[in-house]
Formats: sequence, C-alpha cells, structure tokens
Amino acid sequence: MTQDLKILRLIKIIPPIIVIIFAILVNVIIISNNQATLKADIKTLRQDFIKTEKELVKSQVKQLVQQINYEKNSTRALLKKDIKSRVYQAHRIAMTIYEANKHKPEVQVTKLITDALRSIRFNQGRGYYFIYKTNGLNVMHSTLPVIEGTSKWDYQDIKGNYVVRDMGQLAKSKGEGFSRWWFEKPQNKNKDFEKIGFSKHFSPYDWFIGTGEYVIDVENDIKQRLLQRISNISYGTNRYIFVIDYQGNYLSHHTKDLKKNNNHNQLLTTTTTTTTTKRIIDVAKQGEDYLYYISSVMPSTAKPADKISYIVGLSDWEWAIGSGVYIGDIENYLTTREKAISQQHKDQLSDILWLSLFVTLFFVTLSLFLANYLGRRFALYENQISTDFSELIKVKEQLQYQALHDSLTKLPNRILLDIQIEQGIALSKKNNTKLALMFVDLDDFKKINDLYGHSVGDELLATLGTIFNQMLSAGDSVARFGGDEFIFCFPELDNLADAERKAKRISEIFKQHFVINGKSIYSSCSIGVAMYPDDGDASEQLISKADIVLYKSKSQQKGNFLFFNDTINTQVQRDLLLESELHLAIANNELDVLYQPQIDAATGQIYGVEALVRWYNPKLGHVSPVEFIQVAEDVGIINDIGNFVIKKSLQDILQFNNRSNTQLHLSINISPKQLMEPDFVSNVINLTHEMAVDNRLITLEITENVLINDLAKVQPVLQSIRNSGMKLSLDDFGTGYSSLSYLSNLPIDEIKIDRSFIDKLLTNDQSESLVKTIIAIGQFCDLTVIAEGVETKEQYDHLRHYRCDLVQGYYFDRPLSLAALIATYQVSHETAPQVTHIQN
Repeated sequence: MTQDLKILRLIKIIPPIIVIIFAILVNVIIISNNQATLKADIKTLRQDFIKTEKELVKSQVKQLVQQINYEKNSTRALLKKDIKSRVYQAHRIAMTIYEANKHKPEVQVTKLITDALRSIRFNQGRGYYFIYKTNGLNVMHSTLPVIEGTSKWDYQDIKGNYVVRDMGQLAKSKGEGFSRWWFEKPQNKNKDFEKIGFSKHFSPYDWFIGTGEYVIDVENDIKQRLLQRISNISYGTNRYIFVIDYQGNYLSHHTKDLKKNNNHNQLLTTTTTTTTTKRIIDVAKQGEDYLYYISSVMPSTAKPADKISYIVGLSDWEWAIGSGVYIGDIENYLTTREKAISQQHKDQLSDILWLSLFVTLFFVTLSLFLANYLGRRFALYENQISTDFSELIKVKEQLQYQALHDSLTKLPNRILLDIQIEQGIALSKKNNTKLALMFVDLDDFKKINDLYGHSVGDELLATLGTIFNQMLSAGDSVARFGGDEFIFCFPELDNLADAERKAKRISEIFKQHFVINGKSIYSSCSIGVAMYPDDGDASEQLISKADIVLYKSKSQQKGNFLFFNDTINTQVQRDLLLESELHLAIANNELDVLYQPQIDAATGQIYGVEALVRWYNPKLGHVSPVEFIQVAEDVGIINDIGNFVIKKSLQDILQFNNRSNTQLHLSINISPKQLMEPDFVSNVINLTHEMAVDNRLITLEITENVLINDLAKVQPVLQSIRNSGMKLSLDDFGTGYSSLSYLSNLPIDEIKIDRSFIDKLLTNDQSESLVKTIIAIGQFCDLTVIAEGVETKEQYDHLRHYRCDLVQGYYFDRPLSLAALIATYQVSHETAPQVTHIQN
C-alpha cells in the first residue's frame, strides 16, 4: 500500500514537472526566434523600402522623359498638321469670296480675297499667309507688301532651292503639298534654320495660297509647354521634378527662387550649389544614373538636406531632368516603421508568453485532475457538454461563413465584398486617404479549363485564393467576384504610387508557375484599378469603373494593369455611342458603298472595282471601317452590313455594266463570321440570279485568318462558291504563316499583294524580292495577281515590268461613288478609258 501511495504521488508530481520543463524550453525558443525575426524584418524593410523609393523616382523621371521624347519627335507632324489646316482655312475663305463674287472682274475679287487674308496672324503672331500665281508673280504678302506685283520665280533660299517656283509647280501638278526651305533668322544669322511650308492650288485664278513656319519655333513652343507642365508635377511631400540646362540654368524647379536667379553669376556664387549643379549636369551628359548629393533646400524644412536623385540627360536639348527623395524622409519613415515593427513583435511575444503560462497552468491542473477517478469522470462529462455546445456554435458559424464566402476559394463573396468596400471607403474618408479597388481577371482561363479540365481550373482558383489572402496587409481584403475574377480592396493609401505598388505585387504572383495535380501551369492576369475618391465614392461605382478599365487593359495588352481615367471613360462612352448608332446605320441610310478601280497593268484600262463600305454618322462623323467592322462583328450585325454591301454593290455594278460596253468585275470583302453563316452561299447565289448578274464577274475576297481558324469547316463553303461560278481572292497574301499551302488545297482564283510590300517596293530589296516571288507564284499556279496600294508611277512601272496582272491604288483613283465611277469610266464604245495619271 505504501508503494502504491508512492506511485500515486509520482503520478501526481511527474506530469506537472514535465509540463513546466517543456514550457520553459518552448518559451526560450520562442523568445530567441522572435528576436531573430525582428532583426530580419527590420533589415528587409530597410532594403525593400530604399529600393522601392529609388525605383519610384526612376519611374517618374523615365515616364516624363518618354512623354518629352514623344512630343519632341512629333514636332514636324504637329507643324505640318497646323500649317495645313491654316492653309485649308484660307483656301475656304478665298473660295467662298470667289463663289459669291465670281461675276465680278478678277481685280476686284482679288482685292476682296487679299483684304480678307492679309491681316490674319497665328502662332503667336509669327504665322501669316502669302499668295502667288503659279508663274511666280506675287499677289499678296502679309509682311512684305512691297513685293506684291513682282515675280519671285527665281528667288532662292540659302541652299539654292527655288522656293516660289517649286511651290508653284507642286500646287499646279498635285493640287497641294509641303515644301522645305532654309533661311537665316534675324536674331541668329550664323546658322541655317529649317522652315516647312504648305501651299494649295486656287484654280480659279491659277494661284497657290501658302504659309510656313520655322521648325525651331514650334520646338521652342513645345519646350515651354513641357516646362510649364513639369513645374506643376509633384508627388508625395517633398517630391518634384527639376530641369537644368547644360549651362547651369534652372528651367523648372520646386523652389521658384532658383528659376528667378538664373543669372549665371548669381547662381555660381554658392560653392555648394555650383558643385551640385555641375555634378547633375555631368551625370546627364553621360546618359542617366542615380546621384547622391546635398540638396540646397528641402521644401518641407526650407533647409539643405541629403538627397538621392535619378538624373536623365536629353543631349539634343541639353537638358538634365531629375527627381529624387530626401534621405531624411526615408530615415523618418524607416524609424517610424522600425518602432512599429519592434512594438508589434513585443506585443506578439507578450501574448505568446501569457498564452504559454496559461497553457502550462492548464496542463498542470489537468494532470492533477487526471490522477483522480472522479475528476476524470467529471472532466469527461464536462467535455461532452462542451463538445455539444461547440458543435452548435460551429454549425452556426459555418452557415454564416457560407452565406458570406465563396465555397471554392474560401474568400469573401459579393455580399461581404460590398460590406468590406463600404467599410474601407468610410475609413479612408475619415483619415483623408485614398482607396484602391482592383478588379483582377485571369487571362485565357478558358484555355486552362479546355486543356486540363475544370477540376484543374478550380484547383488553380483555390490556390490563388490562398495566395491572395496571404499577401494582404491589415485592413486589406480580397473577394472572388465570379468565375476567374477577383476584387482587391486596399484602403488608407497615401497616393497613387501606393496603389501601383499593390498592383505590381498582384502581377508578380503570376511570374511563378503553379503546380496543380502534377501539372505545371503558367497564367497571367489583367488588372483594372479604380480609386476613391477620384473615380467614385460608392462600392458599385468603383466596381463598375474598375471593370471597364480591366477590359480596356485586356484589349491593349494582357498581363498588365491600368488605372481608370477620363480618357478611358471618354473612349468607353464613344464605344457605347458607336455601338448604339451602328444598329441604326442601315435603317437611317448612313452606309454607302464606294468603288476603287482595279486596272489591267498591261493595257492601263479599267478591269474591275473593289467595293468598300463607308459610314457617316451625324454624331460621330466619318467612322473608319477598321473601327466599326470589328464592332459589327462583336455585336452580331456584321451579316446585315455584309448583305447590304453585297446587294448595293451588285445593283450599282449592274447599272454600270448595262449602260456600258466595259463590263466591270466586282470584288467584295467578306467577313469571316459572315462567310460561316449557314445560308451565306445560297443567299448570295439567289441574289445574283434574281438580279441576273453574271457570277463570273463576281469575286469574293477572304482573309487568311478565316482559313487558319477552321480550315476543315471553311473548305466546302469555298468550294460551293467556286462551283457557282464566282471567283475567290485571298487578301493580304504573304502576311500570314501558311499562305502557300492554301493555293494547292483550296479553290483560290486570285491573290492580292498586301500594300505593306508595295509601300517598300522601291526602297527595300527584300520587299521587292517578295513581290516578284508572289507574282511568280501566281503565274506558276495560274492565279490572277493584284497589287493594292499603288501610289506612284514608279511602283506601277515596276509591277507592269514584273508582269503583275492587276493594280489598284491612289495613283489611279481614290474610292469613287457610283456617279463618279460612271462619269469617269463608263463608255458606250469598245475602247475603255486608259488611266495614266493620278486622280485628285
């Protein structure tokens, strides 16, 4: 009995001792790990934050340089567009005056026109108009009236170009055109400056009306506009963009005094400023790099401070462009964050130690109770009751969880998402911060389901749900919106840069591959971002705008993120208007068909025409076929438009051929979706029979993507068309991947050389070889070869030399209305008109 009592005492003592020793060891390990983790977290925070700040500064500068380079490179295009519009305006004024007074003598009408144009100035007063007869006689010169009535036929610029003579011949031969001159400027006679002019022929009096502008003046305007824009750029507390020229003058700076003191002697009086400016210019001259230096002034303190900037040099403008971050700001932020992390680790350690103490006491107490039979019986009974209540609570919580969470990913569903977004908006509003709502959609997720099965797709979504949830910070949330769509909500952001970093973190998740059921799967995502309060102040508004910009991002480039802005909103509104107006285009008689002549290269006579649909809408103006055809295919009305074009073009060409001995062939472009309609072939054949059209005169043009998508399905359709007597043309031949294989397997009658090859025919040996090869292939396969986009006589001569069958392009004629086609080409005798010059 004594021995049993000792054993009973040991049973009561040993378990508590073991529990206490184990608890002490666990606490020592926890404390050690906590301190190691704290040091690692602080080190990582410092490295990541400094790197992120530098990348942010670099991104801001590089983005600005890209914008500057774009505007700089578009100088000539902007100049040409401006002066052309000015001359068109002057030409309209002159023509209006002429039409109203053409019954009067030329002298009177001339005075009315010159009086109207003489005083007009533009481009800060630099721009003016001049009028010459094409033989060089000056009719009006706004700034040199003394030369009016004199001939400037032999007037030359400093490079020997005959300015007036060349412009007159250009206007006479082509109706209008651009010219280039080189002159000295009054304020700089040691350098030649390029000047671009534009003139337009005024046929009633054989004049040409023109104007010109120095390229450097336009470039200087662009510089001033850019500097004004740059001076308004600021981000963060002490973030701004500065611009210094290579002479040390501050062109743009947050500190206005530096710009005011651009007197070089004043600026260089401070040794520190001189050294810093020189170092910045030296970096810019070498290209681009980071630079550590002492800034002359920090905006928030108005005192000198250490700074790191990213500098980029624009060598042709001699600009040094930079932006930076103050080391003090970085250190202040890191100090605050380090304190917060340290306190967080202390709190966690304290919680763990208290929990450890509680667990130790619990197990010590439990071990004592286990020594007693009644205690075990009572504990078992108590545990049973506790289990019943826990089960009840668990069922209740499970029902609540299922009502607010997605069953597959375990993420919040739409109901909980709305609650979280509204809470985030309220919190951001209270703290005067921003909120980012990010609509995430997996790219080509259907392909994953089709290739691996829906179970793999579901497992991928579940895996992503876990990863997304792990990347969230306190206050952030993510929900599954439906299908392969997720929505992130990031409240309390300081600025747009914070939102960009969040979007980049989401995108970086997809740089890795996902192993699902033993399969390695790669995916990407597109992200649309809407910001509170900039883009809306309610959950539904932000979700809608993020959804809009998401699909705009996918249409531009998958795997990217895009922020909602006014430009996108305007484009979306235009797309909606275009779609709604397109539904009514046929009913409102807004569509028209024009015809571009196709010329027999050997004889120069017209062979046929290509039907081209055009749309003019009172609200949208002229809409490009490239734009509205795609919309028509997307909304399902391409068949109505296609049927309209077929019927209208057949009626027009039948009208032309019935009144002329010249029987024109007709080429009609067919949309891939239109071609695959079940009754397409039978409807076209029935229409040609009803209208008594000779099917041998009809050619249907298809593009290679029709063949790539479903060759087996499209082949019998093409054979049915061929059996009906109509011809088939393969458009844009040579631009695809496997065009040659179609020539032997499909009933093709004609191939069209893409205009991209014709454009480079005279300037690119490879393009010339390709054109010759395509013509040779056509001859070998007994196919008609037609070249489109012929715009010069030299191109035409080369194609005729290579024995190309047919040609079309602006060299012969632009697309014509039926009336213009009849007026130009319809004849009642045997000989068709021969095209030998450009039609204006």
